[in-house]
Amino acid sequence: MKKFYGIIVIVFSVTLFACSVLAEPIKLTMVSCWSSHMTNFESDKRFAKSVYELSGGRLQISVNAAGTLVAPMSVFDQVSRGAYEVGSDTPAYWSGKNSAFDLFASFPMGLSQHDVINWYFHAGGQDMVNYVYGKYNMIYFITSVAPAGSGIRSRMPIRSISDYKGKKIRMSGKAQGYILNKLGAAQVMLAGNEIYQALQMGTIDGAEFASPSIDWSMGLGEVTKYSIGPGWHQPSSVYGIMINREAWNRLPADLKKIIEVAANENIVYMSSWYETKNMDAFNYFSKRNEIARPLSDKDLTMIENWAWEYLLAEARRNPDYDKVATSMFQYLKDFRMTRDSQKPFSQGRTPGSIPKLPNLK
Repeated sequence: MKKFYGIIVIVFSVTLFACSVLAEPIKLTMVSCWSSHMTNFESDKRFAKSVYELSGGRLQISVNAAGTLVAPMSVFDQVSRGAYEVGSDTPAYWSGKNSAFDLFASFPMGLSQHDVINWYFHAGGQDMVNYVYGKYNMIYFITSVAPAGSGIRSRMPIRSISDYKGKKIRMSGKAQGYILNKLGAAQVMLAGNEIYQALQMGTIDGAEFASPSIDWSMGLGEVTKYSIGPGWHQPSSVYGIMINREAWNRLPADLKKIIEVAANENIVYMSSWYETKNMDAFNYFSKRNEIARPLSDKDLTMIENWAWEYLLAEARRNPDYDKVATSMFQYLKDFRMTRDSQKPFSQGRTPGSIPKLPNLK
């Protein structure tokens, strides 16, 4: 009998040990492109918290601010090769690897905040994103879409399109750089966490980053005196997470689904959060900045034409760019009747013209 009870104890102990091993949480490390004080970093933390709660603690993602483990511009390579499992970004940072990344982040005079969300979920956008990121051993989830960028925040007055001439402007995106060159300005590429100091030291004359609520969280109201809009360069701003493919494949199916659900929920919450926080940010900036009147329709039409020039040229150079651009502008063209029928209550805009992409129907 003692031997029998001894066997039971041994079996019970082994079972407990096995259960504890099975219950061991999966831990992933996220490296972020965003500093800890930025709104974008709050979005990263919120996403990770949702994953933790939805999984009952089985999946834990530690979120590390820009520079704590890797520099912002190294995040892509680190996640691609598997040094870290997860990275948060805006796709424009990687346009040097493939110009199609620029389109995902934002394109001058292109998709608005709600256009991006519509396109991503219902018009092939998610497939496009994963097609390009997949080439670099990653899968991708959008986690938030901010509304139109603020425009240019500057140390000196920029009150018209002619005032761009000779200015050094921080602005991301190759198409944006092409347009700045047409305006006589010089594009300066800086990661988000470098903008404040560059403005403070006067190494740049002006900068764009994102919507007013994000700009305010970066302290840009402290180092600029003027601003001019609208944000033609950035009708929306896309942020998301990239996951190393091998790390993704190791996850059980239910945890993969939890990541997808958490990312989609984060889009809804953070996208509206950015928009509503803009109300406070506009008030803050209006007390510190001189806000110039918006650029004229004539100026915006000229900028739109330059944007299409760049789009068509890059589509000829890069088949990936052409594929993504065609998908996006097919959506804009197909959505035109719906948007126009909702005026004046619709959100977003219909471009004055549609670029003549060869595969656009």
